[in-house]
Amino acid sequence: MKLKTLEISGFKSFADRTKIEFMPGITGVVGPNGSGKSNIIEAIRWVMGEQSAKGLRGDKMSDVIFGGTSQRAPLNRAEVSITFDNTDRYLNSDYSEIRITRALYRNGDSKYQINGTTVRLKDIHELFMDSGLGRESFSIISQGRVESIFSAKPEERRSIIEDVAGVYKYKQNKDKAEKELTGVQDNLNRVQDILYELENRVTPLAEQSAKAQTYLTTKARFDQLDQSRLVLELTDWYTEQADIKAQLSRAEDENETHAESVKTHTDALAAMKQARTEAEEKQQQAQAELLRLTTRAEQLVGEQKLQAERSTNRSNVTRELEAQLAQVEDRLTELRVTAANRQETMTAAADQVTTLEANIATLQASHPRQQLTQVTTDIEQLRATLVETMQLLTTAKNQQQFLAQENERNDAESERLAQRQNQLTLQMTNAEATVATAQTAVAETTATLASAQAEFTRLQQLGKQLEEQSQARRQEWFSKMEEDQRLSTRLQSLSRLSENYEGYFQGVRNLMKAKENFPGIHGVLAELISVASTHQTAIETALGGALQNVVVADEQVGKTAISYLTQHRLGRVTFLPLTTIRKRELQPAQIQTAQGQAGFVGVAADLVKTDSAYRPVVQSLLGTTVIVTNMDEAVPMARALQHRVRIVTLDGQVMNAGGSMTGGASRNQGNGLLSQQSEVESLTAQVATLHTQTEQLERQVRELDDELKATTTAFGEAQDQVLVANEAAQAATAQLQVAEERLAQAQKEKSALTYEFSVSSSGTVDHASLVADNQHDIATLSEQQAAQQAQLTSLLAEQTTLSDKMATVDQELTALQAQLATAQANVQAASVRHEDVVEQIQAEEQRLAAYQQQMTDLTADQGDVQQRLANDLTGTLADKEATEDELTDLATELEELRQEIALAEGELVQAQEAQTEAMTNLSRLSGRQGELRSAIQAGERTLEETYDTSFEYAKSQLSVMPIADIRTELQALKVTLSEIGNVNLTAIDEYVEVKERFDFLTQQQDDLVAARDNLRQTMSEMDEEVETRFKETFDAVAEHFAGIFVKMFGGGQAKLELTDPTNLLTTGVDIKAQPPGKKFQQMSLLSGGEKALTAISLLFAILEVRPVPFAVLDETEAALDEANVDRFSRYLHDVNDRTQFIVITHRKGTMTNADVLYGVTMQEPGVSTMVSVNLMALDEMTSEN
Repeated sequence: MKLKTLEISGFKSFADRTKIEFMPGITGVVGPNGSGKSNIIEAIRWVMGEQSAKGLRGDKMSDVIFGGTSQRAPLNRAEVSITFDNTDRYLNSDYSEIRITRALYRNGDSKYQINGTTVRLKDIHELFMDSGLGRESFSIISQGRVESIFSAKPEERRSIIEDVAGVYKYKQNKDKAEKELTGVQDNLNRVQDILYELENRVTPLAEQSAKAQTYLTTKARFDQLDQSRLVLELTDWYTEQADIKAQLSRAEDENETHAESVKTHTDALAAMKQARTEAEEKQQQAQAELLRLTTRAEQLVGEQKLQAERSTNRSNVTRELEAQLAQVEDRLTELRVTAANRQETMTAAADQVTTLEANIATLQASHPRQQLTQVTTDIEQLRATLVETMQLLTTAKNQQQFLAQENERNDAESERLAQRQNQLTLQMTNAEATVATAQTAVAETTATLASAQAEFTRLQQLGKQLEEQSQARRQEWFSKMEEDQRLSTRLQSLSRLSENYEGYFQGVRNLMKAKENFPGIHGVLAELISVASTHQTAIETALGGALQNVVVADEQVGKTAISYLTQHRLGRVTFLPLTTIRKRELQPAQIQTAQGQAGFVGVAADLVKTDSAYRPVVQSLLGTTVIVTNMDEAVPMARALQHRVRIVTLDGQVMNAGGSMTGGASRNQGNGLLSQQSEVESLTAQVATLHTQTEQLERQVRELDDELKATTTAFGEAQDQVLVANEAAQAATAQLQVAEERLAQAQKEKSALTYEFSVSSSGTVDHASLVADNQHDIATLSEQQAAQQAQLTSLLAEQTTLSDKMATVDQELTALQAQLATAQANVQAASVRHEDVVEQIQAEEQRLAAYQQQMTDLTADQGDVQQRLANDLTGTLADKEATEDELTDLATELEELRQEIALAEGELVQAQEAQTEAMTNLSRLSGRQGELRSAIQAGERTLEETYDTSFEYAKSQLSVMPIADIRTELQALKVTLSEIGNVNLTAIDEYVEVKERFDFLTQQQDDLVAARDNLRQTMSEMDEEVETRFKETFDAVAEHFAGIFVKMFGGGQAKLELTDPTNLLTTGVDIKAQPPGKKFQQMSLLSGGEKALTAISLLFAILEVRPVPFAVLDETEAALDEANVDRFSRYLHDVNDRTQFIVITHRKGTMTNADVLYGVTMQEPGVSTMVSVNLMALDEMTSEN
């Protein structure tokens, strides 16, 4: 491989597009200092993937873009392209020529391309990996690289040999494996922690599960026997129920007989009582008539007397009668008006009835029933005609068939050909069907194959997706477990600190450990209060050491505790007796002043939450302290309060009463007692949440693993289906080809037969004429049949329409008839009301006639009146006597009826007693039947609700045991169940779940242990490979270094040594050299030129061991004298047949050995330009220098 060209545009000082072509051999690049020669090397490094801006002598990567000069504006893009000849496939690429391009824009966008295709930086690195090329390889050697060799420590110098040995990828893989090992070990630790917890749950759950299983087994046996008991009892009950039913039937018959007897007697008795009632009614009527006649006789007698009196008071009576007559006449007038009105109403209702009757008659006259009858008749006639036409058509078709048969008899040859033609047609049909079937089979198998392939692809993608999801969920699970463990550890640590009172004063800690000995101790103040997180620092600062004061019930408790501390020398404690502490408060004016100042948060005591019993303590300690936001607000507030109030800021700065200030910060600020208490509460909530999340993630991991296993199984099945479908598709394709060939052969035979048939077929003109006439008749009759059929269809539709219309008319007629019935009812009601008024008029007219008779009597002769009254009285008395005789006969009849009724009632009582006895028996049987029905229903309900089964199924599972034995065993099972006691039925599922989780995590543990061991084995193998490669490379480099050193120095000797040969993974590399005329000494003791030439010798030795296609040297020989430069350049010339050198130099010896020279100059300030170099002029220039 060779470096062909380098194109630079906008990169550093190369503002214009510059192309440099490199030839085989040594290419020299010369130019004055600052002309931009080194920018060429940096451009090569940059395009090969350099990511360090400092390595390119810049602060940021955008510094590589041309920044402009006084005459040129800055550019917005830097682009470098490098081209390699890769015909020998030195680089792992199929391209014979590789062009790499890198571009950078000022907005930060960048791109990489290989042969015009956009790629990633990673692709560039992978292209040069282990090739000896690249941004950090030995193909680019600068002065800094030479200096780094002789100034590096032995451990740092080791990396040179490693780069040559090509172990970078092993170290990279080892670093990756170490990270994975750390992750696996962390996950293993978390899984082991969980397993430790689960082990403590599995054994108790196993016992509970076994107990629950025993209970379920016993309960199942109990349920089975109890079902058998119920079945046997139900069987007995069903038998008894059938017997009771038969007895009930007989009892009901007997009851009905007695009931009929009772009914007969009751009816007879009722008839007698009815006769008695009628006789009594006649007696009452006769008595009423007798009373009326008696009254009438008395009235007539009174009338006779009254008539005598009226004669004396005739004028007064006349006036009264006249008034009564006038009143009756007025009443008659009103009634007649009312009668006339009601007559009009009755007439109107009668008119409405007449109208409705007329409408009904009209609707009945226009009823579509007649049209429907006519249409039905037409349909029948048309059907007869259609049948006749069809018969004619059948005859014509029969004639056609006869002509065809005659034609077959007359032309046997045509028949044979026709048969052959039919055979071929059938063959072709079969062949076409076979082809169609084969095509369908091909389509189906192809579709099946496509579906199987799609399912195969889908399952393959799903498997990858599930595996990725499983890994992601598993990692998330491990992360959550790690976080859970970390927070739990922190919580346990804080809890232990809180329980042991760590962080408290010695006296407080010792006292609280002995708290049980002092019943009056309520606790440390820090334990008895709570503060919002925003106020914790301020309250901790305000309270200070008072946070560790101990609250006690009274002075005696404090005194006892002090004696205890003093006696045992356990430290000092401040006590706050609740009986002596008094609250302290700011004056209202001070509070009002503070509230009016900016930054006021509140009085410290108001910002603390505590029990009401401890409120005086808080008020005493914090009641005169004000909390403000910051020191800027505290100073003016202190002035406003005249420095009489202590002020504390939220960050813990203090303005003391009196004007002094306390402030600053310490490392432990924010870790006070209140902060620890708040952190414990927060951690408790977080740990609970993490427990839930961890369990959810664990379930998701198991579900994903199960789904992945199922998908893997389905994937294998789908793969088998693809193979089967592929074979089926190939078989179907082969069958289709065979079927198509057969069809083509049949088509050829048919074509030949058609030609033969056309030649041999013949017929007469008469036969053709008959056939034509017959066909004409068939066509004509077919048309007639179609027309008649259409007409019939039309008539049927009309019949349907008329039927629908008739239904509508019937509905209207029904509605009118309903209205007519209503109107007739109105007429009848009006007639009744009118007759009522007429009757009232008649009554009034009778009253009027009576009053008129009385008036007539007043004006008539009194003798005539008296005679009339005497005649009426005689008739009335005669009627009275007849009525009395009738009453005597009725009394005799009633007495006879009473005797008959008494006898009948006795017979009825006997019949009722017999019926009562029958009903009692019937009731008893019905009651037993009800009891059996309830027992059966209860048994069936128990089977259905308790055991969720039916009688028939339970009977099929009946235990072959006597019911007495079943009841005995049931009693024993009850005792067993009672002895088992309470069981945790959920323990079975919980045990299965926990055991499944335990087994799953155990498997996870095994997998993690296997993964850990595998990673360790892999790392061990990589270490062995690194040691082998490192040692082989070191030996080869040391050997070549010894020889090249002699060439470079013209004598002497040098060697490479390992600082720790027993540990090849960490050993350093030391260089010892002996220039001619000197002794062996360390690298650090050589002169500057000797160091440089020794380092160059080492670099050339590396190039001997790991040859590279090209090497770029940037003023590598700058520190050498002329003699050494000559040896340096001669060495380059000796080895340039296998390595292409690009040398940036100022030295004449190097230039004279170069095959091609390029010059770099700045003809325009700040802009580098490539120029050709005249070697003769260069000689003169160097000789003058």
